[in-house]
Amino acid sequence: MTVMRGLANLSITIVASLILILLGILYFMITMWVIKVGAYWAGFKDVAGNMVLLTAGIITAAAMIGSAIQQ
Repeated sequence: MTVMRGLANLSITIVASLILILLGILYFMITMWVIKVGAYWAGFKDVAGNMVLLTAGIITAAAMIGSAIQQ
């Protein structure tokens, strides 16, 4: 009985981890799009891809760290 409960908990953890990874990728892609559009609207017509990638990474990491800190 304990082994079955352990396997069920393990499978739930794996599924939750996969969902969180997919949501993280989706959030990162949306953030990249928002940064690119915002830079264009601000007058920066030719923004380098590495700057968009770096900025999106920083924003995504800050959002994940901020959501992990709960009081």
